Amino acid sequence: MTFILCPNMAVDRVLEVDAVRPGGTMRGRALNEQAGGKGANVARALCALGGAPFLAGFAAGHNGRLIAELADDEGLEIELIAIDGEARVSTVVLAADGPPTRLFEHGPDIDAAAERALVAAAAARPAQPGEWAIVDGAAPPESSDGFYGALCHALRASGYRVMVDATGVQLAGALHELPDFVKVNLEEACSAVGEPAADAGSPAACADAAESDERGSGGPEGLAAAGLELSRRLVAAGAGGAVVTLGAAGAAGLVGGEEWRVRTPLVQAVNTVGSGDCFAAGLLLGFERGDGTEAALRAAAGAAAANAASALTGHFDLALARDLAARAAAGALAEK
Repeated sequence: MTFILCPNMAVDRVLEVDAVRPGGTMRGRALNEQAGGKGANVARALCALGGAPFLAGFAAGHNGRLIAELADDEGLEIELIAIDGEARVSTVVLAADGPPTRLFEHGPDIDAAAERALVAAAAARPAQPGEWAIVDGAAPPESSDGFYGALCHALRASGYRVMVDATGVQLAGALHELPDFVKVNLEEACSAVGEPAADAGSPAACADAAESDERGSGGPEGLAAAGLELSRRLVAAGAGGAVVTLGAAGAAGLVGGEEWRVRTPLVQAVNTVGSGDCFAAGLLLGFERGDGTEAALRAAAGAAAANAASALTGHFDLALARDLAARAAAGALAEK
C-alpha cells in the first residue's frame, strides 16, 4: 500500500471549448468530473500502474461529499476528515486555439484542530515493510508553516519512507523532517531553495518549465542543469534524494548519491495537468517494488508523458505509458 496525504482535495473538472475569449461567453463540453487534487491524481495513476494506494485528506461542505462519492465511483480507497467550509473546484479548460487554461479555487481555511486530526490519521496507520507515503500538493489556506513537517514526522514515526511533493514554506518545513525523497517541479523547488544560478537556467524557467522546455534560456540542457542544481540544494536541506521534473525536457535529480538525467519521448501534449503526479506515482511504485533507479525513473517518465497526451487529468493509456517508458532515457551522469 502507498499512503497518500492530500490536505487540499478538490473536485476536478475538464472543460473543452473552441476558444478562450476573456470577457466573452464561451460554451463548452464537460469531459470529466472526478475527485481531485494532486494526491488523487497520484492515487489513480498508482491504480493504473498496478499499485494499491490509500488516500487521506479533508472534505468540506457539499463539494467534500461529492469528492467522497466520486472517489467511491472510481474505486479509490479514501478516508476524508470533515471540516467546515467548502472544498475547492479546479477546472482545466482545453481550447483548440492555445494551451490549457487553469481555474483553481483556493481550498477551505483550516485550523489547528483540523491539522491535528490529519496528523493523527497519518499516525494511525502503521506501515508494512517497504511501504512509502507521500505528502502531496499545496496546503489549504491558513495552514501553519509546520503542517507538512508534522505530517512527515508522523509518517516516519509510523514506519513509512516518505516522499514530499509540495511548495513554499510547507516544502521547507518538510525538509526539516528529513524526508526520504522530494519530487517537485522547477517552480516548486525554487520556492523553497531559491532560483538556480544564472548560468544554469533562466530564473523565468522556474515559473514556466512545467509547461514547456522552450522558455528557459538554455533549452532542455539548461533546464536540466538548473534541475540538478536545485536537487543538490534540496538534498543539502534535508531530503534523502530529489528529482526535479522539467516538463517536456524530462527530469534531473540526485538519487542514491548519483546525479541522474531523464529524457522523455516527445508526445503531442493535450493536457499536461497531472503529469508531475503521474511521475510521482511511477517513482513510488518503483521504489516500493525495489526496481532499480533507472527502471523507476523510466516508468515515471512514461506515465507522465502519457498523461500529457490525454485530455483528462491524471489519466493515461497504460500501453502508451509502457511504450514511452521503454523509449525514455535515464542514466546516472557519472556513467556518461
